[in-house]
Amino acid sequence: MLQMSIMRRLIGVVVKKRMKLIKEIMDNPIEMADSTLMSCLEANKDTVIGRQFGFDTITSPDEYRERVPLMDSTKQKKYWEQIYENPKGKILTADDVIWYVESSGTTGKPKRLPLTKTGLKMVSKGSMLGFMAFMAQDKENTKLVEGDMVTLGAPAVMDHINGIPVGYATGVYSEHQNPIFARLMKPGADVYNISDMDEKMWEYAKFLVENNPTAIMGISTLNMTLLRRVNEQYGPALLEEYMGTKYEAKVRDNLSDDGTLDVAGLCPNIKLFVATGMNTDPYKKWIKNMLPNATIWEMYGGSEGFYGTQLTSEPDIYLTPHVTYYEFIPLDEVDSEHPTVIPLSEVKVGERYEMVITNLQGYYRYRLDDLVTFTSVEPYTICNIARKGRVVNLSGEKLSEAHVQNAMAHATQVTGTEITDYSVVGETDELAGRGHYTIAALVNGVIDSEAFVNAFEEHIRGVNEEFRIVRDMDSLGPTRLRVLKQSPVEIRAAEYHIQSKPVTLTTDLSVLQLCEAEAVA
Repeated sequence: MLQMSIMRRLIGVVVKKRMKLIKEIMDNPIEMADSTLMSCLEANKDTVIGRQFGFDTITSPDEYRERVPLMDSTKQKKYWEQIYENPKGKILTADDVIWYVESSGTTGKPKRLPLTKTGLKMVSKGSMLGFMAFMAQDKENTKLVEGDMVTLGAPAVMDHINGIPVGYATGVYSEHQNPIFARLMKPGADVYNISDMDEKMWEYAKFLVENNPTAIMGISTLNMTLLRRVNEQYGPALLEEYMGTKYEAKVRDNLSDDGTLDVAGLCPNIKLFVATGMNTDPYKKWIKNMLPNATIWEMYGGSEGFYGTQLTSEPDIYLTPHVTYYEFIPLDEVDSEHPTVIPLSEVKVGERYEMVITNLQGYYRYRLDDLVTFTSVEPYTICNIARKGRVVNLSGEKLSEAHVQNAMAHATQVTGTEITDYSVVGETDELAGRGHYTIAALVNGVIDSEAFVNAFEEHIRGVNEEFRIVRDMDSLGPTRLRVLKQSPVEIRAAEYHIQSKPVTLTTDLSVLQLCEAEAVA
């Protein structure tokens, strides 16, 4: 207990120091971003790419944009292939490559992305700022360090390329986190390395029983999968597992007659739910009901780096210019062969952009394929993060992932429905000669299907004029709702990738095979 008290005091000191950085991010984001860019160029001027584009002679962000072309994974691939052959060859970074991060493959085949010690430190600096900002909100939040920060992790080592390990981001970053937090992030490699989803979730459930979790983090959908299984499935089995042990009373006291287990009672000290990898707005009601003592805290990162985090009690995500230099492509030019690219200083509130990053991990004017909307420019905050290119167009409506995410959040709020997973599926009825959308939703409790669909369509009508027109013309059929019997995310995670993220908008009809009978047409 004394050790934990010392840890809290130490964290309190660090939090105060980090508050100065938070203030600088809010007050001087452009200057900080420009400094980050110039540091990247200086550090890597003697690399293959640095010599190719003359990093040593670039003196300003404007000159950088003129000199260095936009990159994406296709253009970057030739450099990665050189690194695979020679990880110490100073191809993209002056630092040696020590690891490869296997991407989640959200937009296609998973990539194996080079990682350096400097890149690891950069990600740690970004995520640590998010944790410190959370703890700065209330001194009680420093109790986070008195327990275990449960991390839904994937294997850090699953393969090798010429002796360099390949692993998933959650496992790699957990093993190389800030030393203070690394010792708190549990359960550890033995569980992270389990590939069987059922076995993995069971081990996590036992960890929750036997320890004092104060936070839960990782890909949000997997966090919710764990909580849902503990709540709905594992109660009787956990009671049997711990019969006659010191944990029996803990499980029994929170087990209902219907077999459900009260997660909040089982884990009363969970104060933080780190939301990553998805838009959590449609799920927030369910998360808060499951963990009423927890704060949902947004962080935004990926295999290529760390891009932003919540810094205040408001849920918007602040960009983190101390680790990333940002540029932006306006939404209406993302498919252009030669799009306009603007610096952070020129973005506008309410406008949607594709984000372009430069960082010390070896990414230069790299297109993330992520779309963001700015909620403020004083300071710079974003929301509605979605993948570029996820658009379904059945009748000219060009429905996007952002439309769907916001409409689902609206519908859950209006109807009070708790959703724990969903996909909106665009399908075409050849006999009727028109298309329609089906909401496939995993529901906790009951759902008023008609009210939910009406709220969903109401929101989209208000923000997508083409959708309103084709619905009024009846060239696009009414949205339908079907209840899922099983989570698509769980199936994808079990069969394909442990870090699988939800596919919120799709034309893949296989999702509908997981549904019960149709509820509304």
